Amino acid sequence: MPKISNRKRVAYVLFFVLVALFLIRSCGPQDIDSVLSKNGIDSEQVKLVTTIEPRTQLVLYQDLTTNNLTPALIQQKMWFSELARIGSGLQDNPAEPLSSHISGYEEPKGKMLYIIYGYLHDADITQVHIRYEPNLASSRLEAEIVESSSDQFSGRLWYALIQQPIYEMIWDIKGLNDEGHIIYSSLNSED
Repeated sequence: MPKISNRKRVAYVLFFVLVALFLIRSCGPQDIDSVLSKNGIDSEQVKLVTTIEPRTQLVLYQDLTTNNLTPALIQQKMWFSELARIGSGLQDNPAEPLSSHISGYEEPKGKMLYIIYGYLHDADITQVHIRYEPNLASSRLEAEIVESSSDQFSGRLWYALIQQPIYEMIWDIKGLNDEGHIIYSSLNSED
């Protein structure tokens, strides 16, 4: 049997390492546009994509069959990316200063994630505060407000995440102006 020289042996090893790296890279998580497209969501439908955890993105998109603003999560696994659709979505009411919807998602490890989101129609609302059960006074968070622009919609969206169990769906959403005055409350109550 002919002997293989050290140079050839190194070349073979290097070739196999490069092929293995190429295969690993090509089997890695997909980019967001590919995952959305594979799941029937065109880029024109997408209103928001934001990272909520290192390997998880929140997507708010306009569902073409229901015309609802609908949330989804893209979770990047080691070898692939997966899209999870969440809930039924928000049917917007432009007559309201602020529209809202909540959707819950149970993660594979049993942890709950709630996404509260909506449209902002009142230009004076610059902050959105959310209070939720069991103690409306102590369970508070401030929502993120983002500008969104597409062919079908140009305006502001808001969203917030709650990553703990909620046993009763009692919540109050307040829209505040620049001075911190409440100009909208979903429970029509003021502190």
